[in-house]
Amino acid sequence: MPRKALLVVLGLVGVPLTSWAVDARFLLMWESAQKQRPAHLASSARIAPEAEPGTPMVVRGLILLPEGRPAAGTVVFAYHTDRGGVYAKPGEIWRLKGWAVADKDGRFSFTTIRPGSYPSGQVPAHIHLSLETSCCGRQFDELMFEGDPLLTPDYRSRFAAAEEHGLYAPVRTARGVEQVEYTLQVRPRGDF
Repeated sequence: MPRKALLVVLGLVGVPLTSWAVDARFLLMWESAQKQRPAHLASSARIAPEAEPGTPMVVRGLILLPEGRPAAGTVVFAYHTDRGGVYAKPGEIWRLKGWAVADKDGRFSFTTIRPGSYPSGQVPAHIHLSLETSCCGRQFDELMFEGDPLLTPDYRSRFAAAEEHGLYAPVRTARGVEQVEYTLQVRPRGDF
Protein backbone atom coordinates (compact mmCIF):
# COMPACT_ATOMS: atom_id res chain seq x y z
CA MET A 1 0.00 0.00 0.00
CA PRO A 2 1.45 3.42 -0.87
CA ARG A 3 2.49 5.77 1.87
CA LYS A 4 -0.31 8.19 0.98
CA ALA A 5 -2.97 5.53 1.43
CA LEU A 6 -1.39 4.61 4.74
CA LEU A 7 -1.49 8.23 5.83
CA VAL A 8 -5.19 8.36 5.06
CA VAL A 9 -5.88 5.15 6.96
CA LEU A 10 -3.79 6.22 9.89
CA GLY A 11 -5.44 9.62 9.90
CA LEU A 12 -8.81 7.88 10.06
CA VAL A 13 -7.84 6.24 13.30
CA GLY A 14 -5.92 9.20 14.71
CA VAL A 15 -2.41 7.73 14.42
CA PRO A 16 0.29 10.43 14.19
CA LEU A 17 1.82 11.07 10.77
CA THR A 18 5.14 9.62 11.85
CA SER A 19 3.70 6.15 12.59
CA TRP A 20 3.41 3.63 9.75
CA ALA A 21 1.82 0.20 9.56
CA VAL A 22 0.28 -1.70 6.69
CA ASP A 23 -3.51 -1.59 6.79
CA ALA A 24 -5.66 -2.92 3.94
CA ARG A 25 -8.76 -1.19 5.34
CA PHE A 26 -8.26 1.88 3.14
CA LEU A 27 -8.18 -0.15 -0.08
CA LEU A 28 -11.27 -2.09 0.95
CA MET A 29 -13.13 1.13 1.66
CA TRP A 30 -11.92 2.72 -1.59
CA GLU A 31 -12.99 -0.32 -3.63
CA SER A 32 -16.36 -0.44 -1.85
CA ALA A 33 -16.93 3.26 -2.56
CA GLN A 34 -16.10 2.77 -6.25
CA LYS A 35 -19.01 0.32 -6.53
CA GLN A 36 -21.30 3.30 -5.83
CA ARG A 37 -19.82 5.40 -8.64
CA PRO A 38 -22.52 6.77 -10.96
CA ALA A 39 -22.63 5.39 -14.50
CA HIS A 40 -22.41 8.88 -16.00
CA LEU A 41 -20.06 11.56 -14.71
CA ALA A 42 -19.98 15.30 -15.39
CA SER A 43 -17.31 17.90 -14.77
CA SER A 44 -19.42 19.38 -11.91
CA ALA A 45 -20.75 17.24 -9.09
CA ARG A 46 -21.99 17.37 -5.51
CA ILE A 47 -20.29 15.74 -2.52
CA ALA A 48 -22.48 16.82 0.42
CA PRO A 49 -26.24 16.85 -0.10
CA GLU A 50 -27.88 20.29 -0.08
CA ALA A 51 -29.38 19.67 3.38
CA GLU A 52 -26.01 18.72 4.95
CA PRO A 53 -25.25 21.06 7.89
CA GLY A 54 -22.13 23.14 7.45
CA THR A 55 -20.58 26.05 5.62
CA PRO A 56 -21.26 25.79 1.88
CA MET A 57 -18.13 25.35 -0.24
CA VAL A 58 -17.35 25.12 -3.95
CA VAL A 59 -14.07 23.49 -4.95
CA ARG A 60 -12.76 24.10 -8.48
CA GLY A 61 -9.78 22.19 -9.80
CA LEU A 62 -7.56 22.14 -12.86
CA ILE A 63 -5.72 18.90 -13.57
CA LEU A 64 -2.60 18.96 -15.74
CA LEU A 65 -0.64 16.04 -17.16
CA PRO A 66 3.06 15.74 -16.23
CA GLU A 67 4.02 17.69 -19.37
CA GLY A 68 1.54 20.49 -18.55
CA ARG A 69 -1.35 19.75 -20.94
CA PRO A 70 -4.93 19.53 -19.55
CA ALA A 71 -5.75 16.05 -18.20
CA ALA A 72 -9.13 15.78 -19.95
CA GLY A 73 -11.14 12.70 -19.00
CA THR A 74 -9.42 12.17 -15.64
CA VAL A 75 -11.91 10.83 -13.10
CA VAL A 76 -11.78 12.57 -9.73
CA PHE A 77 -13.15 10.82 -6.64
CA ALA A 78 -13.38 13.07 -3.58
CA TYR A 79 -14.50 12.44 -0.02
CA HIS A 80 -14.30 14.26 3.28
CA THR A 81 -15.64 14.47 6.82
CA ASP A 82 -18.82 16.19 7.91
CA ARG A 83 -18.56 19.49 9.80
CA GLY A 84 -17.88 17.54 13.02
CA GLY A 85 -14.86 15.75 11.52
CA VAL A 86 -16.54 12.34 11.09
CA TYR A 87 -16.46 10.30 7.84
CA ALA A 88 -19.26 7.86 8.66
CA LYS A 89 -20.74 5.72 11.40
CA PRO A 90 -18.49 2.85 12.53
CA GLY A 91 -18.48 0.04 10.00
CA GLU A 92 -19.64 2.24 7.12
CA ILE A 93 -17.66 3.70 4.23
CA TRP A 94 -17.24 7.41 3.61
CA ARG A 95 -20.61 9.13 3.64
CA LEU A 96 -19.76 12.43 1.92
CA LYS A 97 -18.25 11.52 -1.43
CA GLY A 98 -18.57 12.36 -5.10
CA TRP A 99 -17.14 11.82 -8.55
CA ALA A 100 -16.43 14.21 -11.40
CA VAL A 101 -14.57 13.95 -14.70
CA ALA A 102 -12.21 16.63 -15.96
CA ASP A 103 -13.56 18.43 -19.03
CA LYS A 104 -11.56 19.07 -22.23
CA ASP A 105 -9.67 21.86 -20.45
CA GLY A 106 -8.84 19.64 -17.44
CA ARG A 107 -11.32 21.43 -15.16
CA PHE A 108 -13.83 20.04 -12.64
CA SER A 109 -15.76 21.26 -9.61
CA PHE A 110 -17.51 19.97 -6.52
CA THR A 111 -20.25 21.63 -4.47
CA THR A 112 -20.10 20.55 -0.84
CA ILE A 113 -19.59 21.87 2.70
CA ARG A 114 -16.35 22.75 4.41
CA PRO A 115 -15.15 19.57 6.11
CA GLY A 116 -14.33 19.58 9.80
CA SER A 117 -10.98 18.58 11.24
CA TYR A 118 -10.79 15.20 12.96
CA PRO A 119 -12.27 15.10 16.47
CA SER A 120 -8.74 14.58 17.86
CA GLY A 121 -7.98 18.17 16.86
CA GLN A 122 -4.60 17.18 15.42
CA VAL A 123 -5.28 17.08 11.67
CA PRO A 124 -6.35 20.08 9.58
CA ALA A 125 -9.61 19.96 7.64
CA HIS A 126 -9.05 18.45 4.20
CA ILE A 127 -10.62 16.78 1.19
CA HIS A 128 -9.20 13.50 -0.08
CA LEU A 129 -8.86 13.28 -3.85
CA SER A 130 -8.08 10.25 -5.95
CA LEU A 131 -7.47 10.54 -9.66
CA GLU A 132 -7.86 7.85 -12.27
CA THR A 133 -5.67 8.86 -15.17
CA SER A 134 -5.26 7.26 -18.58
CA CYS A 135 -1.51 7.92 -18.55
CA CYS A 136 -0.26 7.53 -15.02
CA GLY A 137 -2.49 5.22 -12.96
CA ARG A 138 -4.41 6.06 -9.80
CA GLN A 139 -3.07 8.87 -7.69
CA PHE A 140 -3.99 10.26 -4.32
CA ASP A 141 -3.78 13.79 -2.95
CA GLU A 142 -5.12 15.82 -0.08
CA LEU A 143 -6.50 19.35 -0.38
CA MET A 144 -5.97 21.45 2.75
CA PHE A 145 -7.05 25.03 3.34
CA GLU A 146 -4.81 28.02 4.01
CA GLY A 147 -5.83 29.77 7.21
CA ASP A 148 -6.74 26.53 9.02
CA PRO A 149 -5.29 26.96 12.55
CA LEU A 150 -4.17 23.30 12.53
CA LEU A 151 -2.17 23.77 9.31
CA THR A 152 0.88 24.89 11.25
CA PRO A 153 4.47 25.05 9.97
CA ASP A 154 5.19 21.96 12.12
CA TYR A 155 2.31 20.03 10.54
CA ARG A 156 3.48 21.02 7.04
CA SER A 157 7.02 19.90 7.87
CA ARG A 158 5.90 16.51 9.17
CA PHE A 159 3.62 16.05 6.15
CA ALA A 160 6.47 16.90 3.74
CA ALA A 161 8.95 14.72 5.67
CA ALA A 162 6.61 11.77 5.17
CA GLU A 163 6.94 12.46 1.42
CA GLU A 164 3.22 12.96 1.10
CA HIS A 165 1.45 14.87 -1.60
CA GLY A 166 -0.59 17.77 -0.38
CA LEU A 167 -2.22 20.82 -1.85
CA TYR A 168 -2.68 24.01 0.11
CA ALA A 169 -5.36 26.31 -1.28
CA PRO A 170 -6.50 29.76 -0.21
CA VAL A 171 -10.17 30.12 0.67
CA ARG A 172 -12.23 33.15 -0.25
CA THR A 173 -15.86 33.74 0.60
CA ALA A 174 -18.50 35.13 -1.75
CA ARG A 175 -22.12 35.52 -0.61
CA GLY A 176 -21.68 33.07 2.28
CA VAL A 177 -20.07 30.33 0.14
CA GLU A 178 -16.42 29.44 0.57
CA GLN A 179 -14.59 29.20 -2.77
CA VAL A 180 -11.43 27.18 -3.35
CA GLU A 181 -9.46 26.96 -6.59
CA TYR A 182 -6.30 24.97 -7.20
CA THR A 183 -4.19 23.26 -9.85
CA LEU A 184 -3.07 19.66 -9.54
CA GLN A 185 -0.32 18.22 -11.72
CA VAL A 186 -0.48 14.48 -12.35
CA ARG A 187 2.68 12.66 -11.33
CA PRO A 188 4.35 10.31 -13.84
CA ARG A 189 3.55 7.22 -11.72
CA GLY A 190 0.45 6.11 -9.83
CA ASP A 191 0.21 5.63 -6.06
CA PHE A 192 -2.09 2.59 -5.80
